[in-house]
Amino acid sequence: MALFPLRYSMRGVISDTPVIGSATSLATQGQHFLQSPRSRTFSLRDLNGMSEADVELLFRKMRWLETDGEPVCPICGTFDHWRLENQNRWKCKSCHKQFSVTSGTIFAYRKMSLRDILTGIRTFILNAKGNSAIALSKELGCDYKTAFVMQHKLREALMVSMDDIRLKGEIEIDGAYFGGYIKPENTKINRADRRLAANQNGKRRVIVGARERGPEGRAIVAVFDNEWDACTWLRERCCRSAHIFADEGIGWLDLHASHKVDRINHSERYADGRINTNQMESLFSRLRRFEIGTHHHIAGPYLVRYANDGVWRENNRRVDDRNRVHNALLAALGAKQSRSFGGYWQHHGSKHVEFANDDFFANFG
Repeated sequence: MALFPLRYSMRGVISDTPVIGSATSLATQGQHFLQSPRSRTFSLRDLNGMSEADVELLFRKMRWLETDGEPVCPICGTFDHWRLENQNRWKCKSCHKQFSVTSGTIFAYRKMSLRDILTGIRTFILNAKGNSAIALSKELGCDYKTAFVMQHKLREALMVSMDDIRLKGEIEIDGAYFGGYIKPENTKINRADRRLAANQNGKRRVIVGARERGPEGRAIVAVFDNEWDACTWLRERCCRSAHIFADEGIGWLDLHASHKVDRINHSERYADGRINTNQMESLFSRLRRFEIGTHHHIAGPYLVRYANDGVWRENNRRVDDRNRVHNALLAALGAKQSRSFGGYWQHHGSKHVEFANDDFFANFG
């Protein structure tokens, strides 16, 4: 099966047809974009119809965008090489190092075939509310541990791919607390007020998010111990000319010094004209369904990765299936080897970081 014609860019793969899913097109077609045939562009039939050469060509085009799939040595950056046909690898004529299409990426030292990786990415990406490691292991016929690490490597790649997003225009910000559930005592007289900090277990953390308004608005998230810890991060990720809308929380007071901020007091009303945070509340509602409906429980060190996974899906909600899989593959092949999940089970876990720049060795090439 021949590959569909695509226009490639550094930020992702863009279809030759205009983006479907705006408010106008939805009103015209009378159904949700995900229910329309325009979203179903990469079925299992299409995937099974791809030959091994097609799959390898797709990986090469995603890995080496600038050269249209022509291999470039990841060690010295030269183009002179010869192919080792029996190993599906290349050998550089300059540094004499061997490399494959996944060398130096999150799939470095892989044992899976390229087809299985592409199948896993498709299975992982297409569900609106996430994909569990158990479901992926059944789809690929692999061990649960393999599926778990593969999913977290993909989440890390999606998180890194959104690191350069800078929001502009009208932006809504909000925070939502996740984790730290405390089972109430059986007897009422022994039950403590779980809202008080003294009665919490220290595992409860807040996801702070910011989202542009508009049909194509983007969103970003990060995890903190408290809302007021996020002000520095928000200043870096929001343009100074942006108009910010927030609730009455005291954590956002510092933003008044750098941005125009309008606040809404939720104890009085949820919206006052354009002053509201409804879009962020909608995003957090989907993240909670993402947790409860698919993953059931998210441990604290992994919270930031699950949050970015859900937000990436939200940012690509109006992208058809084929381009969505291509964008995820582009992010995976553009990310460096994972320091958090490389040899995860052999090393009994790893050091988790919540920002790519916090780990000195993260994406160190």
